[in-house]
Amino acid sequence: MIEAAIETLGSASGIYWLAGAYFGMIFAERLYHLLKGGRYDDADALCSIGLNLLGSTIKLIFGLILPFALYIVVFENFRLFTIDNLTLAIIAAFVINELAYYWDHRLGHRVGLLWAFHSIHHSSNEFNHSTAARGFVLDNFPRGPLDAMAALLGVPPIVFLGVSALKNIWGIWNHASYVGHLGLAEELLATPRNHMIHHANQPQYIDKNYSQVLILWDRLFGTFARYEETPVVGLVNPVHDNNPLTAQFAGIKQLKDRMNTATRWQDKLLYLWKPPEWSHDGVCRSDCPKYALTLEPAE
Repeated sequence: MIEAAIETLGSASGIYWLAGAYFGMIFAERLYHLLKGGRYDDADALCSIGLNLLGSTIKLIFGLILPFALYIVVFENFRLFTIDNLTLAIIAAFVINELAYYWDHRLGHRVGLLWAFHSIHHSSNEFNHSTAARGFVLDNFPRGPLDAMAALLGVPPIVFLGVSALKNIWGIWNHASYVGHLGLAEELLATPRNHMIHHANQPQYIDKNYSQVLILWDRLFGTFARYEETPVVGLVNPVHDNNPLTAQFAGIKQLKDRMNTATRWQDKLLYLWKPPEWSHDGVCRSDCPKYALTLEPAE
């Protein structure tokens, strides 16, 4: 069954299955809140969907076609081995994709320019399935070279694409607002509670729980945080813009504002690769934990 799913998701129809999973989960979650009578921010959700649709064409090129072309080139010309056994290929694809996801994600939080791209995913002040695909068109571009490590080891392209798509479906699900504590799974997996921590702006939660499926990577690399204080989701410097045409540039605007505080061009350039809380004069302006605001906790 898993092998059939991998082959289907790795084929040309995989993108339709991903889109169906995304919109299907959004609809089901909205229906759940409607029947339960819980709070749901429709304007924020529509902004997230709008950001996804606006960037889908460009991101299809930078986030799928070009990285996949690189993968094919490496696989066809530079692979060291060929993994013919499907089970072994799936395991290798999963582990490499997990590590690539973790380190790309961590770089997206710790490099100024990459954070300007990735912070759009965190700009929602809600935590639900619609937030899962909220992002900027250039987010995650370091993933291509990292994923190509699987091609170097001989993982067939269709297998890697299928595993990546299946993991992305998990990545949509772990933004669920309706899932509570899952017992032992919280120690092993990137559950919705563990991932809500990643979206929180409290100092003890910032830059924690980067993993997509296995929270073990955060444990291994020292970035794991437990769910203790109720997470408050959103940026430290919150964005209250539900217009996808302008909200997509919020991270770039915040980076530009920080760069404008410097007079020397050398300092301005440092903002592109220094962590987002860094400043040339030691003044913490926008992304510093000590500037966290008191907001309504996520449900």
